[in-house]
Amino acid sequence: MLKKYIIRLLLFSVILSAAAYILFEFVLGQYYLPVFPFLILFFTLVSISIHYLLLKASNFRIAKFSTFFMGSTSAKLFLYIIFLVIYVLVDKSNAVSFLLTFLTLYFLFTIFETFSLLIDLKEKN
Repeated sequence: MLKKYIIRLLLFSVILSAAAYILFEFVLGQYYLPVFPFLILFFTLVSISIHYLLLKASNFRIAKFSTFFMGSTSAKLFLYIIFLVIYVLVDKSNAVSFLLTFLTLYFLFTIFETFSLLIDLKEKN
C-alpha cells in the first residue's frame, strides 16, 4: 500500500509542480520563490513519513488509531509552524509570498493525504 501511495504522491507532486510552473511563468511571475521546488520536496517527504506511520497505526484498535492520527496531525502541524517561523525570520522580504505559497501547498497536500488515507484504509479492510 505504501508503494501505491508513493506513486500517487509523486504523480500528484509532478502535476502540482507543472501547474505551479505555468502559473508562475505566465501569471504570477513576480511572486515566484526559488525555494518553491524545495517546498514541494518537503511536503512530499513529510507526507510519505506520516502516511507510513498511519498505515502502521491502522493495525491497532480504532480508538488507538484515532489517537495516533490526531497526534501525528498535531506533530505535523507543529513541524510546519517551526519551518514557517524559521523561514520568515531568515527571509523577511518574501514573507507574504512564502506564507501564501506554503498555505496553498499545505491545503493541497492535506486534501490529497486525506483522500489517499481513506483509499488505503478501505483497501486494507
